[in-house]
Amino acid sequence: MLDVLHDGTLVVHVAAGVVALLAGAGALLTAKGGPRHIRAGKTYVLTMAVVVGTAFPLAIVDDDLFLFAIAVFSGYLVFTGYRVLSRKRPTPGETAPVDWAAHLVMVAFGLAMVAVGVNDVLAGDGLGWALGSFGAIGLVLALRELRSIVAPAADPRAWFFKHIVFMGAGYIATVTAAVTVNLTMVPPLFRWLGPTAVGTPLIVLTTSRYRRRFDRGGAGTPPSTD
Repeated sequence: MLDVLHDGTLVVHVAAGVVALLAGAGALLTAKGGPRHIRAGKTYVLTMAVVVGTAFPLAIVDDDLFLFAIAVFSGYLVFTGYRVLSRKRPTPGETAPVDWAAHLVMVAFGLAMVAVGVNDVLAGDGLGWALGSFGAIGLVLALRELRSIVAPAADPRAWFFKHIVFMGAGYIATVTAAVTVNLTMVPPLFRWLGPTAVGTPLIVLTTSRYRRRFDRGGAGTPPSTD
């Protein structure tokens, strides 16, 4: 019976992952704030919720601590990227309990991922670099979000750039999972860190391009993503 439940959960996990990959690509390739972008983005968030939700039981049954940690990491990125849209002009010090919880959980997991990653590297396991890197990224982002709750950024467009960074990082995590599972002929370290090495500069370039575009238009107004 447990095997049947495991296999069924795995099928749902994989199917949702495929849809998330396609929807995420659609959101990336369509005009920000447009109806197609919004539809694709919402589909991505919903399917990623399924991906993360099914990853937890799979990780527990398979005794896969790495998968569990990555599920927390990717779930945090997508959740925060979506929640940013609800806090475009936050009041200093005020935010929903669910946001506090998400950031604090990521801080705790980020520290644990870095510690375990360092230990794995010292033990000769190259994948420790991936775990430690993802943990460090999540830790830094979560700490920055906690700081922004107390002292929101003065730039009224900050929410827009946060949305790009978190959703972009979440998509990198999605691609990483797909590459790792399917491209087994590629060395593990390249599978885990390759998408990050490619995707991070693209996120930087995208945010820089929008900053220049807004600045050329005076104060500049980001497209609505409601």
